[in-house]
Amino acid sequence: MTTFYDSFAKRKKTKLGSFFVEKTFEKLSKIIAEFSPVKILEIGIGNGILYEHLKMQIPSIEYTGIEPSNALYEKAKSKNINAIKCFVPPFPPILEKGSFDMVIISHVLEHFRDYREILDVFCGINDLLKQNGKLLLFHPCALDWGKDFYDCDYSHSYFTTKNRTENLLLDSGFRIIKQDSYRACFNNFKWFFYIISKLVNCFAFFSIKMRITFKKNLLTVAEKYEKTR
Repeated sequence: MTTFYDSFAKRKKTKLGSFFVEKTFEKLSKIIAEFSPVKILEIGIGNGILYEHLKMQIPSIEYTGIEPSNALYEKAKSKNINAIKCFVPPFPPILEKGSFDMVIISHVLEHFRDYREILDVFCGINDLLKQNGKLLLFHPCALDWGKDFYDCDYSHSYFTTKNRTENLLLDSGFRIIKQDSYRACFNNFKWFFYIISKLVNCFAFFSIKMRITFKKNLLTVAEKYEKTR
C-alpha cells in the first residue's frame, strides 16, 4: 500500500542538491535563532534537517514537529524527534494554546488545498503562539517557478506568491517583520543567480531537479499581534 509522500523519503539526492539544502537550512536556523525562541513547532518535519541545525543554534530548544507522511514520521522518530503524525488543519489538542515562541512552515504552504485551508491553519497558529510569537514561512515563488511549480510535486496545490502570502497573514492577525528571497542557498547577488536560473531553464536536457535548484524561494517572518478568533 502506498501512502502520502512516502516517495519523498525515497528520492535520490544529488551531492549538489544535498549541499544546497544543508546550507539553506543552516541559514534559516541562524535567522530563527536571532529571535531567541525556545519552544518551537514545525509543520512538516521532512527529513529533519532543519531540526538538526536548530539544535546546534538553540541548545535549549523545546521542539515539536508535525509530519503526515508515514515514512518521514518514522524517520523523525528514529532520530528521537518529538513528532506528531497528523495532517493540519485541525491542530491536535495535545498542543497547548498560547505556548509556542515560534511556528515554522518550510516548503509546506504550497501543499495546502486552497486559501480557506491556509486561513484555518494561520488562525490556528495564531492561537498556539504566545503574544508577539513568530511565524516563519519559506516557500516557492510560484510566479518564478512557472510550470515546474506543479510538475515537480503532485501535491503542490496552492499557488504561493509574495503578495498572496502577505494578504493571508494580515487577515490572520499577523504583521510582517522580515522578508527575503533565495535561489538555492543564496540571498545575495540576486541578479546573478536569476540569470543562472534562466540559463538552466533554457536547456531541456536538464532534469526538473536541476531546473528548480535556482528557482526563487520566499522567506517571510511574521509576528502575532492580535487574536482573530
